[in-house]
Amino acid sequence: RCEACPPGTSSDRGSDSCDACEAGRYAANAGQGLCNRCPHPLSSVNGSTTCSFCIDDYYLRNTVADPEEIYKSPAEYCKPCPPNAACPDNTTLSSLVLPPGFWRASPSSAVLTECRLFGGDAKAGKTRCAGSEPRGGASRRRRMEEAGSDAYCAPGFTGPECELCAAENH
Repeated sequence: RCEACPPGTSSDRGSDSCDACEAGRYAANAGQGLCNRCPHPLSSVNGSTTCSFCIDDYYLRNTVADPEEIYKSPAEYCKPCPPNAACPDNTTLSSLVLPPGFWRASPSSAVLTECRLFGGDAKAGKTRCAGSEPRGGASRRRRMEEAGSDAYCAPGFTGPECELCAAENH
């Protein structure tokens, strides 16, 4: 007996089983024989019915956008990763990964600033500006969003480019 496969899956002609679409592919409708490739620069997880996040080296500019709008205009929502930042799959503007030695004014800014030495040794910028290397997962991202620009500073430092000593260190 032949039944249509549900959305997010496909079935080869004559097959009696449905297979989940692979990551990077989707099936929006029931009964699809093939999963469609996500439009550049979008991707998806296994079994998806749409493509709603950006691939590696891109970030999603607007996280409150409707997934259908993202799908219709991917280049408007997925922007190339800023210089010196890292953007693994499913990166958003607020979750851009900054290497040590870089700072940004807030999680809603795509402008990265290299921390200058300010009288320290050659490693002073990297010592003060901790970056946002991906450790700690969602809880670290939430803390960074709440802390704003100081989240990119090493303990004991604050302010633009982490150039100020925190109050308890004066």
